[in-house]
Amino acid sequence: MPATAAFRPIVFALAALSFACLLGAFFNFWTMHWFGCWVLPPATLVLIAIASVDKNRGQSGPRMWIVQGAIGGLIAAIVYDLYRVPFVLAGKPLFNVFPQFGLLLAGASKTAPPQLVHHLLGWAYHFSNGAALGIMFLAMVPRPTPRVLLLGAIAWALVVEGILLCTPYPTFFGLKLDSQFVLLTATAHAIFGSALGLWLRWRLPKLMAKRDARLAVG
Repeated sequence: MPATAAFRPIVFALAALSFACLLGAFFNFWTMHWFGCWVLPPATLVLIAIASVDKNRGQSGPRMWIVQGAIGGLIAAIVYDLYRVPFVLAGKPLFNVFPQFGLLLAGASKTAPPQLVHHLLGWAYHFSNGAALGIMFLAMVPRPTPRVLLLGAIAWALVVEGILLCTPYPTFFGLKLDSQFVLLTATAHAIFGSALGLWLRWRLPKLMAKRDARLAVG
């Protein structure tokens, strides 16, 4: 499979469906339950298929965008959550949306008492969004230099946060949209972007070196 620009919008769009699941629910385009059952699973399988078929394991290509983007996004999501733990322990309801995600994915009301399965579903969806952010970012970067990977990832994470704040996200989940909340969520997303960019800056040159070594042997 040639790594051409034509694959970038395809990979980007497939990864973006993770966010579309939630954004569409805000505007009553669909429910998260319907979207999570009938759209996200096949889209995920298509991404896996694209990554499996693409044999280009070098610095640029669909396989790299999907695999390294997803890994980087997952790592960044963990760092993002660890940063927020002290604030959660201090009483900030930053993790309260996760069981609500789970309730909506299960087809229940977001105000219903969440069970363990709803917490698990919600956290899984949260981490899928982290992976999606990583994939989407790499699919947008034609020349992944160290500077672009770091600064671009931070900018990308902040842009996504800005978009979310312009949607009904805060009111939909009963969050108080004040200056403290905006500052906290902006710094958390900047940390997400930093973690994503640092991972990619470390990982991509190693992949490039391996590819060059294989070409030299071949």
